Amino acid sequence: MGTGKAATHGQGSADGAWPAIPPTDPDTRAWRAADLAAESQSLMHDLSDEVLTEIDAAVVRARANGLTPDTVEQEDFRLPAFARAVPALREQLDSGRGFFVLRGVDVHGYGEAEVEMIGWALANYLGQPIRQGIDRDRRFFTVSDKGAANTDPTRIGASAQRSRAHSDNGCLEPRPPCYLGLFCYRSAVEGGESTLIMARTIHEVFAAERPDLLPLLFDTYHFRAPQAHVWPDRGPTVQKPILEVTQGELRIHYARVMIEPGMEMAGTPLSDRQREALDFLDEVLERPALNYRHLLREGEMLVINNLVMLHGRDAFAGGSGGRTLKRYWMWRRHWGAGTDPVALDMEEYA
Repeated sequence: MGTGKAATHGQGSADGAWPAIPPTDPDTRAWRAADLAAESQSLMHDLSDEVLTEIDAAVVRARANGLTPDTVEQEDFRLPAFARAVPALREQLDSGRGFFVLRGVDVHGYGEAEVEMIGWALANYLGQPIRQGIDRDRRFFTVSDKGAANTDPTRIGASAQRSRAHSDNGCLEPRPPCYLGLFCYRSAVEGGESTLIMARTIHEVFAAERPDLLPLLFDTYHFRAPQAHVWPDRGPTVQKPILEVTQGELRIHYARVMIEPGMEMAGTPLSDRQREALDFLDEVLERPALNYRHLLREGEMLVINNLVMLHGRDAFAGGSGGRTLKRYWMWRRHWGAGTDPVALDMEEYA
């Protein structure tokens, strides 16, 4: 736990202290892999037969009316049986272990566009899906090996290479996605296991082993935005801390592949101490004992609280027709400003 002054956004303390963890950020957040070994089944949520029947009926209706992933709306895809399960699932994301896996959709029984609609509909009950691009990827993004077509160095996830622990930073918006959903359409032939690690766990390791470096994680850094996330009238970087305490949560924003070039582009390259802190962070992220691992199967959706944990992915056998996920970004509707435009503007622009 920190010993510092009242929480400040993105600022390490000059006297070597750091913001205290708020009492509303629960101890359930500071898990290690061994803590979850006996909880594997409780982290899985099997969709009931009633929900699956509702999904099938909604797909039939969408098919009959020519709806697509771009045109389907909330009123077209109603899942009241799933709605009854959502409050407990949100609780798991907001104050529990921070993630769960939805299971049960037979993706082989639907076309790819129909699977995309199903994933969007499930995400829409958990939160408000938000765009992932300016002129495309407005409802979801297909995560797959793009091969030579991927020319963006920040998009390691668009390759079959290992994707190191990171958060999805949502550089188009004033705030990043609260939740992230990864819906598996095709699983990898080999490899591709997902990894998860908590901000609270990282904080505790730093506080125990390198308290001198912990305040540097609360500094503000420039992140190089992915090419698809750069507004024409803005610069190519966004500024945010790695760790911050806000709205009763210890939050994390990280992607080394975005920070190092972002700081260079801003003309403020990493200092020796900042580099030491990030190097130690990268070493901590590699510790197997701190990471939960799950291999997504076809029809499973991994849903995480993107604000309080980092996720990664092992390398996999790539190529056309290989591992394919549908990625959904969501804002919380039920927390803080939610999605009310008045409350959002008062929170983000006041």
